[in-house]
Amino acid sequence: MNPNDFLALRVPGYAQLSDQERHVIQQFSLMWSAFENSVCNTRATPLALLRIPKRLLEVGKLDMDVFKGPLTYFRQRYYQDGHFTHFFEGLHLEEGSLKNGELVARVISGAEDDALKILGAILLIVYRYRNNLFHGVKWQYGIVGQQENFQQACNVMMAVMDRLPPAH
Repeated sequence: MNPNDFLALRVPGYAQLSDQERHVIQQFSLMWSAFENSVCNTRATPLALLRIPKRLLEVGKLDMDVFKGPLTYFRQRYYQDGHFTHFFEGLHLEEGSLKNGELVARVISGAEDDALKILGAILLIVYRYRNNLFHGVKWQYGIVGQQENFQQACNVMMAVMDRLPPAH
Protein backbone atom coordinates (compact mmCIF):
# COMPACT_ATOMS: atom_id res chain seq x y z
CA MET A 1 0.00 0.00 0.00
CA ASN A 2 1.34 3.44 -0.83
CA PRO A 3 1.47 6.20 1.82
CA ASN A 4 -1.35 8.25 0.25
CA ASP A 5 -3.72 5.27 0.35
CA PHE A 6 -2.67 4.47 3.89
CA LEU A 7 -3.23 8.06 5.06
CA ALA A 8 -6.61 8.18 3.32
CA LEU A 9 -7.69 5.07 5.23
CA ARG A 10 -6.16 5.87 8.61
CA VAL A 11 -5.97 9.64 9.11
CA PRO A 12 -9.20 11.60 9.50
CA GLY A 13 -9.57 14.31 6.87
CA TYR A 14 -6.82 13.13 4.54
CA ALA A 15 -9.20 11.41 2.12
CA GLN A 16 -11.11 14.68 1.71
CA LEU A 17 -8.05 16.64 0.57
CA SER A 18 -7.80 17.32 -3.14
CA ASP A 19 -4.87 15.96 -5.12
CA GLN A 20 -3.57 19.55 -5.37
CA GLU A 21 -3.74 20.01 -1.59
CA ARG A 22 -1.84 16.77 -1.04
CA HIS A 23 0.69 17.73 -3.69
CA VAL A 24 1.49 21.15 -2.19
CA ILE A 25 1.89 19.60 1.28
CA GLN A 26 4.37 17.13 -0.19
CA GLN A 27 6.16 19.94 -2.02
CA PHE A 28 6.39 21.96 1.18
CA SER A 29 7.89 18.99 3.04
CA LEU A 30 10.56 18.50 0.39
CA MET A 31 11.24 22.22 0.06
CA TRP A 32 11.63 22.59 3.82
CA SER A 33 14.15 19.75 3.91
CA ALA A 34 16.18 21.26 1.06
CA PHE A 35 15.88 24.78 2.53
CA GLU A 36 16.99 23.73 5.99
CA ASN A 37 19.97 21.88 4.54
CA SER A 38 21.02 24.53 2.05
CA VAL A 39 20.28 27.75 3.92
CA CYS A 40 20.49 26.71 7.58
CA ASN A 41 23.17 24.02 7.44
CA THR A 42 20.57 21.48 8.74
CA ARG A 43 19.85 23.56 11.85
CA ALA A 44 16.83 25.78 11.30
CA THR A 45 15.94 27.66 14.46
CA PRO A 46 14.19 30.99 14.85
CA LEU A 47 17.57 32.61 15.47
CA ALA A 48 19.06 31.04 12.32
CA LEU A 49 16.07 32.20 10.29
CA LEU A 50 16.34 35.73 11.61
CA ARG A 51 19.95 35.85 10.37
CA ILE A 52 18.92 35.12 6.77
CA PRO A 53 17.78 38.67 5.88
CA LYS A 54 21.13 40.07 7.02
CA ARG A 55 22.95 37.43 4.97
CA LEU A 56 20.91 38.45 1.92
CA LEU A 57 21.75 42.10 2.55
CA GLU A 58 25.46 41.26 2.89
CA VAL A 59 25.53 39.51 -0.51
CA GLY A 60 23.51 42.32 -2.11
CA LYS A 61 20.43 40.21 -2.74
CA LEU A 62 17.85 41.49 -0.29
CA ASP A 63 15.15 42.12 -2.89
CA MET A 64 11.90 42.62 -1.00
CA ASP A 65 9.89 42.75 -4.23
CA VAL A 66 10.00 38.95 -4.42
CA PHE A 67 8.47 38.71 -0.95
CA LYS A 68 5.60 41.16 -1.58
CA GLY A 69 3.19 38.39 -2.63
CA PRO A 70 3.73 36.24 0.47
CA LEU A 71 3.71 39.31 2.74
CA THR A 72 0.42 40.51 1.28
CA TYR A 73 -1.05 37.03 1.65
CA PHE A 74 0.08 36.69 5.28
CA ARG A 75 -1.23 40.13 6.15
CA GLN A 76 -4.62 39.40 4.60
CA ARG A 77 -4.84 36.03 6.33
CA TYR A 78 -3.70 37.10 9.77
CA TYR A 79 -4.85 40.72 10.13
CA GLN A 80 -8.18 42.17 9.01
CA ASP A 81 -10.06 45.32 9.94
CA GLY A 82 -7.48 46.33 12.54
CA HIS A 83 -7.55 42.99 14.36
CA PHE A 84 -5.65 39.74 14.27
CA THR A 85 -7.72 36.89 12.86
CA HIS A 86 -8.25 33.52 14.50
CA PHE A 87 -5.71 32.17 12.01
CA PHE A 88 -3.00 34.25 13.69
CA GLU A 89 -3.54 32.39 16.95
CA GLY A 90 -3.24 29.14 14.98
CA LEU A 91 0.40 29.91 14.20
CA HIS A 92 1.15 29.08 17.85
CA LEU A 93 3.81 31.76 18.06
CA GLU A 94 3.63 31.69 21.85
CA GLU A 95 5.40 28.33 21.77
CA GLY A 96 8.51 30.09 20.55
CA SER A 97 10.09 33.23 21.84
CA LEU A 98 7.62 35.89 22.90
CA LYS A 99 9.91 38.42 21.24
CA ASN A 100 9.54 36.58 17.91
CA GLY A 101 5.77 36.52 18.25
CA GLU A 102 5.78 40.26 18.85
CA LEU A 103 7.93 40.78 15.75
CA VAL A 104 5.52 38.79 13.59
CA ALA A 105 2.56 40.71 15.04
CA ARG A 106 4.20 44.08 14.29
CA VAL A 107 4.99 43.04 10.71
CA ILE A 108 1.57 41.52 10.04
CA SER A 109 -0.23 44.58 11.42
CA GLY A 110 1.91 46.90 9.30
CA ALA A 111 3.52 48.56 12.33
CA GLU A 112 7.01 47.42 11.25
CA ASP A 113 8.49 48.54 7.93
CA ASP A 114 12.15 47.52 8.27
CA ALA A 115 12.96 45.09 5.43
CA LEU A 116 15.19 42.88 7.60
CA LYS A 117 12.48 42.50 10.21
CA ILE A 118 9.75 41.95 7.62
CA LEU A 119 11.64 39.11 5.97
CA GLY A 120 12.54 37.70 9.38
CA ALA A 121 8.85 37.62 10.33
CA ILE A 122 7.93 35.97 7.03
CA LEU A 123 10.52 33.27 7.68
CA LEU A 124 9.18 32.77 11.21
CA ILE A 125 5.70 32.17 9.75
CA VAL A 126 7.14 29.57 7.38
CA TYR A 127 8.87 27.97 10.37
CA ARG A 128 5.57 27.82 12.25
CA TYR A 129 3.96 26.11 9.24
CA ARG A 130 6.78 23.60 9.40
CA ASN A 131 6.36 23.02 13.13
CA ASN A 132 2.59 22.87 12.96
CA LEU A 133 2.72 20.34 10.10
CA PHE A 134 5.55 18.15 11.33
CA HIS A 135 4.43 18.13 14.97
CA GLY A 136 0.86 17.28 14.08
CA VAL A 137 -1.02 20.47 14.92
CA LYS A 138 -2.34 20.82 11.37
CA TRP A 139 -3.81 17.31 11.57
CA GLN A 140 -6.11 18.41 14.37
CA TYR A 141 -8.34 20.01 11.74
CA GLY A 142 -7.55 17.70 8.84
CA ILE A 143 -5.10 20.09 7.15
CA VAL A 144 -8.11 21.85 5.62
CA GLY A 145 -7.50 25.25 4.03
CA GLN A 146 -3.72 25.01 3.96
CA GLN A 147 -2.95 24.86 0.25
CA GLU A 148 -2.22 28.57 -0.19
CA ASN A 149 -0.27 28.67 3.09
CA PHE A 150 2.10 25.97 1.91
CA GLN A 151 2.35 27.43 -1.60
CA GLN A 152 3.32 30.84 -0.23
CA ALA A 153 5.81 29.21 2.14
CA CYS A 154 7.40 27.35 -0.79
CA ASN A 155 7.63 30.64 -2.71
CA VAL A 156 9.49 32.21 0.23
CA MET A 157 11.93 29.32 0.55
CA MET A 158 12.63 29.21 -3.19
CA ALA A 159 13.25 32.97 -3.29
CA VAL A 160 15.74 32.73 -0.42
CA MET A 161 17.49 29.67 -1.86
CA ASP A 162 17.75 31.39 -5.23
CA ARG A 163 19.61 34.29 -3.66
CA LEU A 164 21.89 32.69 -1.10
CA PRO A 165 24.85 30.41 -1.63
CA PRO A 166 24.50 27.11 0.24
CA ALA A 167 25.40 27.32 3.93
CA HIS A 168 27.97 24.53 3.61
